[in-house]
Amino acid sequence: MNTSYHMLSYIHESPATLEKTLQVNQKTIQEMGQRARAMKVNKVVLSGLGSSYTAAVMAAPLFQQYCPYPTAIINSEEINYYAERWIDEQSMVVVVSRSGERGAVIDTLNLANQKGALAVAVTGVADSLLAQGSKCSLITQEGPEITFPKTKSVTACAGIMMCLGLELAEAENKKTQICLKNLLALPALIEKATKAIEPQLQTLMPVVKNCKMLNVAGTCSNYGVALEAAIKVQEASFIPTRGDSTAGLLQGPVGALNPDWLVLALVMPEDLALSLELLKLVKQFNAHSIAVHPQGIELNKVCEHSVKLPESVDPFLAALVYLPAVQLLAYYWTVERGMNPDEPSSMNSILKSILPPGRQEPELRK
Repeated sequence: MNTSYHMLSYIHESPATLEKTLQVNQKTIQEMGQRARAMKVNKVVLSGLGSSYTAAVMAAPLFQQYCPYPTAIINSEEINYYAERWIDEQSMVVVVSRSGERGAVIDTLNLANQKGALAVAVTGVADSLLAQGSKCSLITQEGPEITFPKTKSVTACAGIMMCLGLELAEAENKKTQICLKNLLALPALIEKATKAIEPQLQTLMPVVKNCKMLNVAGTCSNYGVALEAAIKVQEASFIPTRGDSTAGLLQGPVGALNPDWLVLALVMPEDLALSLELLKLVKQFNAHSIAVHPQGIELNKVCEHSVKLPESVDPFLAALVYLPAVQLLAYYWTVERGMNPDEPSSMNSILKSILPPGRQEPELRK
């Protein structure tokens, strides 16, 4: 059995991908900010599908904290419900799709163009339908990603949206400048964190492999990571997974936990009290638990296992540092089950359903 697949390599390439993506798009992002101010943009829509949608959810808290405009995160399949309220000539509509080939995201971009909005495409493929249909494109720099569960491109998409959100903020604001500086320094921290947590997760596989269900919970930008974890684990290993906010899991669903469940808690200093309450109940209901948290936080009394990050990070940027933990969990769990994480058996059926007729994933084009 192959013990090293493309997916693992791509997870390790994420820091370099993020760094290159931010560098290459810096000028374009500044131009988009200038254009938004010239158009007197007064609201922002972030839209995508699947992992592109969860990347938008990761970036959304930063927009809501720093960007002066109201921001909505809308699944591209549901954009028509909200278009009358959110899309007009004073909207910035950021449409995200790594492949740039999903029908619903193309429709969202076309709708934004028709209504005179500032339509921005975020994609990893310069000749995709999405990029071709947009006058404003941000091209992520992950290169080929010949695996169905995307990893490094999710990091790039979330990171570039965070950078755009800071560009729309008040540039002279000291907090904005600090956040941007921290964002630009994240690739080194992500690399450091990935090296630290990978062996820790590998040692936990004997516990993880026997669990039948997974629940992942986090707050702020880590809520998006929890949603992304559900996609990655389910599409790669077929383990039923629920992604939730820490408070959302605590307010009732936690009662369904049992010894077959594994709870992965994404813990930050800012949500420590809430996470402790959750982990106490997880223990009470005899479910397995793993907490991903920075050094300096001790959870041994309430948590079965800990995966420690080298340091704390701004909660509005934290998703990019915690993301490798769920990606590595999905990878090693899938391999432990004797499955190929690059090409899940459901892949072709799903692609046939979600791609426009005659279009293919970029890496599958002949």
